[in-house]
Amino acid sequence: MHRLNLPWTVATLLSVCLLAPQFTAALRAADGEEVEGIAALVELLAEVDDPSLQQDLLVGMHDALRGRRNVPMPGKWPAAYKLLSSSANAVVREKADVLALIFGDPKAIGDLKKVVHNAKAGSEERRRALQALIDARVPQLAAELQELLDEPILRAAAIRGLAAYDHAGTPAAILSRYSLLSAAEKQDAVSTLSSRPAYALALLDAVEAGKVARSDLSVFTVRQLHEFGDERLDERVRTVWGTIRPTAKDKAELLARYKQLLTPEFRKQASLPNGRLVFNKTCTQCHRLFDAGGNVGPDLTGSNRANLDYILENVLDPSAVIGRDYQLRTIVTLDGRLISGIIREQTPTTLVVQTVNERVVLAREDVEEIVVSPVSMMPEGVFEQLTPEEVRDLIAYLAAPGQVPLPEQSE
Repeated sequence: MHRLNLPWTVATLLSVCLLAPQFTAALRAADGEEVEGIAALVELLAEVDDPSLQQDLLVGMHDALRGRRNVPMPGKWPAAYKLLSSSANAVVREKADVLALIFGDPKAIGDLKKVVHNAKAGSEERRRALQALIDARVPQLAAELQELLDEPILRAAAIRGLAAYDHAGTPAAILSRYSLLSAAEKQDAVSTLSSRPAYALALLDAVEAGKVARSDLSVFTVRQLHEFGDERLDERVRTVWGTIRPTAKDKAELLARYKQLLTPEFRKQASLPNGRLVFNKTCTQCHRLFDAGGNVGPDLTGSNRANLDYILENVLDPSAVIGRDYQLRTIVTLDGRLISGIIREQTPTTLVVQTVNERVVLAREDVEEIVVSPVSMMPEGVFEQLTPEEVRDLIAYLAAPGQVPLPEQSE
């Protein structure tokens, strides 16, 4: 392990810049070497005032420690943080805040909370501060996140962040505001409320009471609820929502039924704007088409989407061929949270999971179990939740050569 000694010379600084990748790689090594590596880099950060060098080292350390918690605070960190937090370089300040949270620095936690609650601060600055606190899993943050549900610019991040905390007040806090949420915020709310069994039961009660539309629960969401293996929860799903259509043994029969429906004459009556609206409700969280959409599943813009057989085969039997990059994982954390998604990155210490609505960074020490699903992340039965006209319009929109406007007065 390389050891750094003060005072710093120009030659020493240049050598450290060249060795930075080796230092950050060493942070993933054995515990003893990791502590030495972190201490050496923090010692350097406490002494230099070159913003470019500070940024390079902070970015490297952040990448190496991303998702980690309970990393011992180096002795020189308070001095380094005082210097870095006053930098004119926004990236330096931001990365310093993130590292401070990883080290459990109470000063940084307090400073970031002040930014979050400062109505005079910029919207983006407040959102970044809140996301940093959420990503660091700052203890006992749930009550503050519930209060932030009344802050429009912070609401979406607060809803998503609440999934990380097991707090009895969360379902009521979200559901009492559900009717005021935007369409995207409702999707975040359903995702958070389906992340834990107790939350999910409250969500299903709200569906039964008419406070949450049954259609707001996608097939993917319902399938995730079944992954808990909780019979009481399964029974509530069957009573309130129904059952997911079982995988058809004869896919040819299902394909023939939709081909019979989607005749050329019927498809000529399609509304492309309405097809885009259906796409936004059912597909856009995971798939990108033209200039909008998510990046969970494949980009559809360049696919063979004008071919009716191709579209029907992929929608009706999405698990027939699953690309390695799109294998669904169900991850259970030690505190009972369930996360369904695709693992985008992994190191010996962290997992980065892409869900339908966010990218979650998890410390491996918090993961209890990872199950590889034999089915695609795209659920079966998508068409079963749509009217024949909606299926027709969606098929037509998927085949369109370019983007079309949404219907007037649509959200």
